[in-house]
Amino acid sequence: MERMSFSEIKKHIIGINSYEAFLRDNRKLVNRYLNTVLWFCILTGPAIAAGIYFGVFAEATYFTCLAVSSCMLLLALIHQLLITKWPYSEFAGYYAIVSMELLLMFMVYKHIHIHITWFFIPLLSILFSEPIMFYFSLITNYLAMLISTWLIAPHNASINSDFNTPFEYFKNTMLGYTIETIIMLVGGLTITRILYDYFTVLLTKNKEVSDYAERLNEQMSILFSMTEIYDNVNLIDLKSMKEMSLSDQSYNYHDLDFEKHAHTVMNHKIKKHVSPEHLDAFLEFTNLRTLEKRLTGKRFIYGEFVNVDTGWFRAQYINAESYENGIPYLVVYTVQNINMDKNREEHLIRISLTDELTQLFNRRSLDNDLARYKDEPLEDDFVIASIDINRLKYTNDTFGHDAGDELIQAAAECISSALGTFGKVYRTGGDEFTAVIHSYNISEIDKKIKKAASSWKGNYNNSLALSIGYAAHRDYPGDTIDELKKKADSRMYDEKSKFYQETGLERRRR
Repeated sequence: MERMSFSEIKKHIIGINSYEAFLRDNRKLVNRYLNTVLWFCILTGPAIAAGIYFGVFAEATYFTCLAVSSCMLLLALIHQLLITKWPYSEFAGYYAIVSMELLLMFMVYKHIHIHITWFFIPLLSILFSEPIMFYFSLITNYLAMLISTWLIAPHNASINSDFNTPFEYFKNTMLGYTIETIIMLVGGLTITRILYDYFTVLLTKNKEVSDYAERLNEQMSILFSMTEIYDNVNLIDLKSMKEMSLSDQSYNYHDLDFEKHAHTVMNHKIKKHVSPEHLDAFLEFTNLRTLEKRLTGKRFIYGEFVNVDTGWFRAQYINAESYENGIPYLVVYTVQNINMDKNREEHLIRISLTDELTQLFNRRSLDNDLARYKDEPLEDDFVIASIDINRLKYTNDTFGHDAGDELIQAAAECISSALGTFGKVYRTGGDEFTAVIHSYNISEIDKKIKKAASSWKGNYNNSLALSIGYAAHRDYPGDTIDELKKKADSRMYDEKSKFYQETGLERRRR
């Protein structure tokens, strides 16, 4: 008989979703068993021959033995072909039952009596767990006994003095067989019903276990795949108060005891490397005593901190399983290095707030910095400066844009170096700059800027002239930031007009 592989057994155990499906798969299995029985029935011939040799079956012949083995070989072979092509066939089951009954009929006809074997066939049919198969087996078995008893009645009546006629022998024998058949009917139906109830309950429970195992397997697959993404993955079970690391592949559980400590084993290791500036925030975020409350009704929470060795990392708690009220009881804790992402983010922010040509801050950065003064008061030493490059248009038109760019870069360097740590410089237009300064001695800063500009010489230009307008908060304490900016612009334009009047130079090339 072909043995079932482990995958087939697993399919039988897990893949069965209903009693009907079970009956179908079970029919395939029982058909294999019956085929094995048919092959063993070939040995009936040699067994009878041994009985003849020892004088047990005096009326049988060796030809009978050969006929029995030959017929059973043919019947077993046909049944083998049937279950190979149609493994779930009901007909294959009927065929096996009838084949064995024909064997018994032949043996009885040849005066080889093994009476208990008649009821072995209906007993085998119970293995199908299908009442119709049992009914078929019982009826055909009774007909086989009826026919075989009728055929041997004349012979047995003649050698048995208890019976006067063949019919009397037939009637007496069949009465016993009928009573035994009724008993077999009641017993078989009882067993079939018990099997039905048992397998129905078993399959229902198996379906529940299978569904749960499938869900658990999916969850574990997700968790194991997460270990490839994150640096550390912890499974925290708040029901059993245990934690398990999925990253080190040891899968050892550790007990959680909030009375002794409020953090996992993983966090006790991580906190040794957290920067001092982030340590308090990290310990507060990873406090398991408050985790339930913070995570209730949420899918996840996370915090970002700095590791002194590897840079930025993100710690995240994921609500994997929760009660109906949203309180989590199974939590996945992950730690992931995000230093590259942070650097990329800072780089993008820097690009978005920086002027490409001068590397100064741009207008967007100025707007962001000044926005806070809409809600906060200006500092006493606050000064805003509006700065413009004189004759930039003339330089671009006369000497080209490379010369103009040289002037812009020179202006940026002169303003920045003169300003130092007293403020920030922004390029807000083609030849326009704005400076936010914190100083009470603005005249000194102005001298430094103009001195640096007057002494500058470049490859395309021999001079740099700047027009600057200042507006200090202490001079106009009632003005808003926008009003101060307008005053600075106005003074810068006055300076520019004064420059062209005093020098007599053209603003643009004619």
